Amino acid sequence: MFNRLVVRYDDRPQQERRTDDDVWRKYKRDLESRHILKYLQPKKIAVQDDEVEFQYAWKNGVWHCLEPVSLDLSAAESIRDKAHRWLGQMMSVKDAPERFKVYLLLGQPQQEALQAAYDNAVSILRKLPVEKEIVRESDAAEFSERFAREIQLHEGQG
Repeated sequence: MFNRLVVRYDDRPQQERRTDDDVWRKYKRDLESRHILKYLQPKKIAVQDDEVEFQYAWKNGVWHCLEPVSLDLSAAESIRDKAHRWLGQMMSVKDAPERFKVYLLLGQPQQEALQAAYDNAVSILRKLPVEKEIVRESDAAEFSERFAREIQLHEGQG
């Protein structure tokens, strides 16, 4: 009975889902090749009753906070829920005393059937009530080049 009900499903190939860390590795390669990772540091954006910590941030007048967000999840509801979670977090800290801009470095679903859910999530993320830039994986190299140029210009003036 165990074989019939359980084991036979063990052989089904599970599609590998990417975590936020997996998505970061993709963007990190492009940033690393431009020698700017050394300028990034953790930053906590806080208000009286809440805070959000970003692992990768750089300050140039405002805090530029990079956040890898994997939307390569197994269900459309999970993708939507993650976008809503980010919307809520940014709503909570939008009035922080320090100015900041969030760069959401997205990881797209590998399953074509979840593309509509991904597009809807991007639409939800555009509603973040803070200064933001949404970066799709297909634009990772262009973003990294532009971001590196901004850092190099600023650091060159220092």
